[in-house]
Amino acid sequence: MRRVPFSPERVDESQWTNLGGVRTMFVPPMTKRLLPIILLVAVASGTATPVRAASGYAGEFLAVGAGARGLALGGAFVALVDDASAGYWNPAALASPHPREAHFMHAERYSGLVDQDFVAIVGGGGLMFDGLAVSLLRLGVDGIEFTSVPDAAAPVGPDNRPVVSSSESAADYALYLSGGRHLGERLDVGASAKVIYRAVADFTAYGVGVDLAARYRLAQGVTVAANLRDATTTPVFWDTDTTDRIQPSLSLGIAFVRQLAGGQASFAVSSRAGGNAEDDSGATPVNAGFEYQAGRVAIRSGFEEERQTYGVGLRLGQRMTVDVAYLQHDALEGTYLLSATVGF
Repeated sequence: MRRVPFSPERVDESQWTNLGGVRTMFVPPMTKRLLPIILLVAVASGTATPVRAASGYAGEFLAVGAGARGLALGGAFVALVDDASAGYWNPAALASPHPREAHFMHAERYSGLVDQDFVAIVGGGGLMFDGLAVSLLRLGVDGIEFTSVPDAAAPVGPDNRPVVSSSESAADYALYLSGGRHLGERLDVGASAKVIYRAVADFTAYGVGVDLAARYRLAQGVTVAANLRDATTTPVFWDTDTTDRIQPSLSLGIAFVRQLAGGQASFAVSSRAGGNAEDDSGATPVNAGFEYQAGRVAIRSGFEEERQTYGVGLRLGQRMTVDVAYLQHDALEGTYLLSATVGF
């Protein structure tokens, strides 16, 4: 009996609707100040011809987020990100000066059903970029049960019931090589080349994709941003001679930053369209987050597709920051995430 590999995608009840569908989102008219971002996204989208995937959710493991700070803000981080996780959320943010930092995150999602790890190193520029980063995202699932029947030629019945033939594990890896560059006083652009490796029991797959991003400062403390993931439709080649294709998805966001009561308050909103971004109702999801930082302490809250998120950040000295986040879930256990950023 041939075993079919299980694809450990984002563990969410919403993923079982409209498999393989192509999503679109209406974007309202914008002012001329947004023209640079519109042009960048239009050029990138023109290279991304929709192709129906062999697996409708082949790329959802890439949408789980990275870093406790961004996830505590409900994932509304595309326009606000300014730390070492920029290679994942928006590589255009790497154009701003960054200290050399290493970032580490670990989470056991849904009471240990899914292990998630994220590592990033960010530093100075090189080649054509003002800032560079290397990031690695990993998701792992253990205890996946494969079943078979004693008599593969006979129909399943009381005398030919499926039994567990083996218990396997699966892991997804995405390596990002990212860079950001200033194109003007207000406009930054960025790109990430990513290499994907997937393993499910004895099955393996490889893929290569590109993300394109932009960030534009509308005014003092107001930033809009876009990140077009899998801009050219990323193929993932399995050793079973099948191919998944990760559809392009577009994250759009706006962030507001103000000085307030001796500290700094930030509010961000974002949305993701394309890929398989719809929620249970079929609507395009909206994420939002709020952060207030005073001295060495930051408190955060938000919502991701109507699920609440919370977090706290603490700066320890000049070179280390620790962040903790909690993500609520309607059907599964909540998730705690821990991140640490160290300067060097």
